[in-house]
Amino acid sequence: MDFTSLYSTRIQTTFDDDQADILRIFHDKGTGKDGSKVTLANYYKGLPIIYPATILGVERGNLDLDVNMQQAVAIASDHYTLIRSKLFPYPIAAHVQYVNIKKHAVSLNKLCYVEVLAEKRAAVRLNLEPPVRATIQCEDQSLVGELQDISTQGAAVTVDDYIMLENGSGAEITVKFMLPDPVLMKQSLIKVPATLVAIAGSSSPYLYKFKIMPEKHQEQLISRYSFQRQVEIIRSLKDIAG
Repeated sequence: MDFTSLYSTRIQTTFDDDQADILRIFHDKGTGKDGSKVTLANYYKGLPIIYPATILGVERGNLDLDVNMQQAVAIASDHYTLIRSKLFPYPIAAHVQYVNIKKHAVSLNKLCYVEVLAEKRAAVRLNLEPPVRATIQCEDQSLVGELQDISTQGAAVTVDDYIMLENGSGAEITVKFMLPDPVLMKQSLIKVPATLVAIAGSSSPYLYKFKIMPEKHQEQLISRYSFQRQVEIIRSLKDIAG
């Protein structure tokens, strides 16, 4: 996944200087009793996976950690993790150089200070597997794509063709899709008013990100689906971790 959408960088000097500073602090203070514990976060299929980890050392520009096995599964899938440590004023994003799930070991590089944008979401936005067909309607424009993720307040739809939708001048946007209902064991139609937040991607498919305003019964349907989806994701993590 493109995990850069989860954060914005907070470069203090330059990327290289910041990384050197981060690794130096981890090397000097991170193996002591007070500094060896950090917290890792991944948004695995959209679900926050957060566990403590222990610093093993810094070697050849890599940060080596002992991690929870479920965190290792998420890291192996996502190829990134976010680090919080009381040694630093900001969270740190890191790419994965090496991961071994059975040995619950990871080695990280390309570390930089960040602001975690995903933490500002009012509701957890989960990936659909598989994505479902969705239609975006704006006056006389209609786009057909695939719903990639959903929460009670937001949704993202991939579309092959780029068309700029107008939110202003009284134009109304709606997003329509069928959502699995785990209680009634059927597909339920969801049609919600939406506001376009952003369009991501420099080539097809483009990711249209929306704020949605569901009615009460629609919000309940989305919440039920979200709960069941979280159960599925946690179960899959445990199964892979063994």
